Amino acid sequence: MKEILKEGHMATVYIDNDTAYKTYDDFYPEEWIDKEIYIHDILIEKTSLKVAKMIKISAHEIKMPFLNQKTLETDIIDKFNHIKLIDFVHLQSRINAYVGLELENAHIVFKRWILSSQLGVDVKRIALNILEKLEYKNHLCHFDYQPSHVVVNIDQYYVMDWIHAKLANPILDMASTYIILRLKSYKLAHQYLYKLIDMMDIKKEDIYQVIPLMAAIKMIESDDIYAHKVLTTLVFDPQNKDII
Repeated sequence: MKEILKEGHMATVYIDNDTAYKTYDDFYPEEWIDKEIYIHDILIEKTSLKVAKMIKISAHEIKMPFLNQKTLETDIIDKFNHIKLIDFVHLQSRINAYVGLELENAHIVFKRWILSSQLGVDVKRIALNILEKLEYKNHLCHFDYQPSHVVVNIDQYYVMDWIHAKLANPILDMASTYIILRLKSYKLAHQYLYKLIDMMDIKKEDIYQVIPLMAAIKMIESDDIYAHKVLTTLVFDPQNKDII
């Protein structure tokens, strides 16, 4: 008998013994489901990352092995476990190390999104200017990388929710994660930022330089009023610590 594990905005996850089922709302495009399965298949075939095999069983439902309910969210967000945060950053660096997979490139996609969006003129100008100056790269980027998307299963980390994955300059993926954490807590976002500086060849200024671009992208993706307030502020003032 299926048991509800997680109810989301666009999908509900059920578990039945050792299998998880993800049932999408009727309005969720089937091609998005096909895209997510395609990305998972590429990652399984072309990388050594721990990624669950997904199988489409209907136009609005997929199944995959049920790994665990435990993610890094509690350890990192609730407990501020620095060891787990190190693991989190290290795993992201492993993701970003892969180059040239058969995925679309965010440098191209983001430019198209910005130009066709309803963003304000100033926000568009800032975002496009950053994108134009940024070095074009083809590294694997998750673009929704956060502690709740890293499942802990028998001392191994499985990364979930790859639907936003693209190729890009890795600094965009880091800025994306910073913003996701910033929407939860300024302190948490800066713990992540300083771990990046400690562990990788990255400077704080490099992250701040591209945060306005990724904040604009997340404005396009989100319809949350609170999130838009924070993201708009970060477009014009990426180091702002007063907004909560």
